[in-house]
Amino acid sequence: MSASPQRIRVWDLPTRIFHWSLVALVVFSFVTGNIGGDWMKWHLRSGYTVLTLVSFRILWGLFGSETARFAHFVRGARAGLAYARATLARNHPTIVGHNPLGGWMVVLMLAALVLQTATGLFSDDEIATQGPLAVKVSNAMVSRMSALHAINQWVLVVLAALHVIAILVYRLKWDVPLVAAMIDGNMEAPPGTAEPRHRPAWLAVVLLAVCIAAVYALVVVYPMR
Repeated sequence: MSASPQRIRVWDLPTRIFHWSLVALVVFSFVTGNIGGDWMKWHLRSGYTVLTLVSFRILWGLFGSETARFAHFVRGARAGLAYARATLARNHPTIVGHNPLGGWMVVLMLAALVLQTATGLFSDDEIATQGPLAVKVSNAMVSRMSALHAINQWVLVVLAALHVIAILVYRLKWDVPLVAAMIDGNMEAPPGTAEPRHRPAWLAVVLLAVCIAAVYALVVVYPMR
C-alpha cells in the first residue's frame, strides 16, 4: 500500500499576492486602455502599479523564496524538452514550483510586461493622454513607442490565453489544481518531499518599498527636471 501524498507549502505569501494583484491590474489596464477617455488616467496609474509589481517580482526572483527564484525554475532547452516528452508520455512528473516549461512562460510574461510598461511611459494617444517620459524624447521615438505599446498588448493577450489553457489542461487531464496552489500556497507531493525554503515577509516589504520609490522617482520626479 503506497503512502498518502503530503501537503507542502510551495508558494509564499508575497508571490501569491503579487500573482493575483498582477492578474487584476493587467485586466484593468487592458480594459481602461481600450475604453479611453477619462479612464486613461486610471490606465496610467494601473500601469505604474504594474511596473512596480514587475520590478518587485524581478527582485524577488533574485533574493526571494526558493520556488520564486529564477535559478530554481529557469532551465535550458534540454530540460524543457525532457519535461515535455515525459508529459506527453503520460508520465507527468511532480515538480515543486514551476516546471521547466512554466518557468519560461513566467520569463516571457515578465519580459512582455516590462516592454508594455516601458513603452507606456513614452506613449502618446494624440488625444489627451501622454506618458510621463514622452517629453524627454523626440516625436519619432514617441510614435515608435506608442506603436509598440499598442502591438504588445495583444502579445500579452496571447500569453495570458496560453497560460489559462495550460492551467485548464493540468486540472482536467492530470488533476493538478494550479489555481488552488496559488491561492493557499500548498500542493500535494510524494512522501518525504522537502518543503522549499521561504524568505521572511519583511524582506518582501523592503524590496517592494524600494520598487515603489524607484517608480515614483521615474514617473514623477524625473519628468519635472
